[in-house]
Amino acid sequence: MLYKRVYSIVTFILMLGLIGGAIADVEINLFLLNTEFFFDNEEPHGSVVGKSVPVPTLEQYEAKAIAIAELIDKHEANLVGLVEVENRAVLEKVRAYLTNRDDWNIVFDEGRDTFTGQDVAILTKFRVESGSVTNFPEEREVFFDGDEERDVNPSKILGVELKVGTEPVYVLITHLISRRGTNDAKRLAQANVVRRQAVKAMIDEKHVIVMGDMNDTPGTPVIKRLRGFDDIWGDLIQTANAVEANNRYTYIYQDQKNLLDHVLISPSLRNEFRNVKSGERCEIIDVGELSDHRAIIARLRMLQPIVVMETDKGTVEIELYPNVAPKTVANFIKLIQQKFYDGLTFHRYVENFVIQGGDPSGDGSGGPGWSIEGEFENPKLRRKMPRHGKGVVAMARTSIPDSAGSQFYICLDTNPSRYRSLNGNYTTFGKVIAGMDVVDQLRKGDKMIKVALKKGN
Repeated sequence: MLYKRVYSIVTFILMLGLIGGAIADVEINLFLLNTEFFFDNEEPHGSVVGKSVPVPTLEQYEAKAIAIAELIDKHEANLVGLVEVENRAVLEKVRAYLTNRDDWNIVFDEGRDTFTGQDVAILTKFRVESGSVTNFPEEREVFFDGDEERDVNPSKILGVELKVGTEPVYVLITHLISRRGTNDAKRLAQANVVRRQAVKAMIDEKHVIVMGDMNDTPGTPVIKRLRGFDDIWGDLIQTANAVEANNRYTYIYQDQKNLLDHVLISPSLRNEFRNVKSGERCEIIDVGELSDHRAIIARLRMLQPIVVMETDKGTVEIELYPNVAPKTVANFIKLIQQKFYDGLTFHRYVENFVIQGGDPSGDGSGGPGWSIEGEFENPKLRRKMPRHGKGVVAMARTSIPDSAGSQFYICLDTNPSRYRSLNGNYTTFGKVIAGMDVVDQLRKGDKMIKVALKKGN
């Protein structure tokens, strides 16, 4: 293995990872807009359009597409939820006016609301996982209409899995039916369908975002159901709570300010939401004549800790990936905070392969007095781990998978085939982002003078 006394590369099975480059900080700039009947000027339309809602002219259609695109660009959004759109054509029209339009993906699956012709959609710059787009045609929920039992499926709902950095983020957008008279049971049943999809994604260890026009206000049974207040799974976080109370509304009905549009996030995204400055985490803004609803902007930031390592040859910065190898990164940070690495030497150098350090005994046989789990054995984590390559940092170990402690190595070769038998057999948890020229100069006996987290991490 990569401990000096048991090193043997040829015994490993080839297992490739998925990511070669640095992961870096990732920002989600989410923009949610009820477009108020964004329809094209071509027939046919839903039953409502042309009667209670006029069919737009070509000029009106173009103007609305331009206005939506300008708002998206202005707020630097990279994940956009649109409610009350007609079809894929209107989404193509918006994309045509976006800056760097080729960077945008359209997420759409024609819904089931033939009466209004309305639908929901997503525009995003993040990678869409193949085969994940669905409007859940088979999902049903039973409810009682008086004494009669019925079932329902939201007619405007869309789900998709996105890859945000290395993280899977499951996004659900919906438009629930309006609250009228005695339809609360039906609306609650629709909310059950949405909540069920969110729970499935959370069980599968994905981050979750639920957004859309719920036609209901905070604290009501429908919103409580969506957020999960009555089940054992994680309660979704209301991003609008970060907005000052007097501005926390998206729709005015009978002179009452109502928060009908919602952006809800799973507890796993709590820290990512808090990573954004308090005044910028969520905004609710007027959009003028574009819609009778106000838009919601929610921002999240996935931060990667950075380690600054001062050596005999110069300074090196290493970015750590806690979402890829959480226990390994936590252990590495713990050792750094204990000043464990300060003054230790690099005890092993193999030309055009690795430089290795972190052993207090200085001969490759020592450690911190404990060992940690080999997270490469976890299939879900292993799929996210960077492939070995120049600058990638990994934990050294003996032939026992759970034997890593403090020793780590940095890859030196630009040729990934040199490391192909290491991929999937060692925990890669970081990458050099500055000072690789310094790393290239390191040799056996060179010292780590000081190792610390970068200020702000």
